[in-house]
Amino acid sequence: MSRIWAGVDAGKTHHHCVVLDAEGAKLLSRRVANDEPELQSASRPKQPKRPGHPN
Repeated sequence: MSRIWAGVDAGKTHHHCVVLDAEGAKLLSRRVANDEPELQSASRPKQPKRPGHPN
């Protein structure tokens, strides 16, 4: 089973979400506005982009 790490930098107007794999490669990096529809959209599970893959 692979491990991933996720972090959020919370701010007043925007937040920034980052997901890294076990080797430290960035799988996801997303700026999210601090409003309910944006936060709900960001919290829905999505397949992170994998290096070298077209998804």
